[in-house]
Amino acid sequence: MRMTMRFKFGEAPEEAVTVMNDRRIPMVGSVFESRDRILRAFTGILLRTGLAQPKVAKELFPLIRLLPGAGRKK
Repeated sequence: MRMTMRFKFGEAPEEAVTVMNDRRIPMVGSVFESRDRILRAFTGILLRTGLAQPKVAKELFPLIRLLPGAGRKK
């Protein structure tokens, strides 16, 4: 199976980020057995691509302060 993953953050072509382009994805086991790992990977990819777009990052940065432990000093 081959997959291309592209996130569009607006109508303009420069507001789209291609994360994977025609990449081979091996299917091992069932999707149901791997659903947690798939969800974590997809969420991580979505956050990384969102932070690559300045207008999306501007919206996400205030939310980071709401995460538990984000304001804690080390």
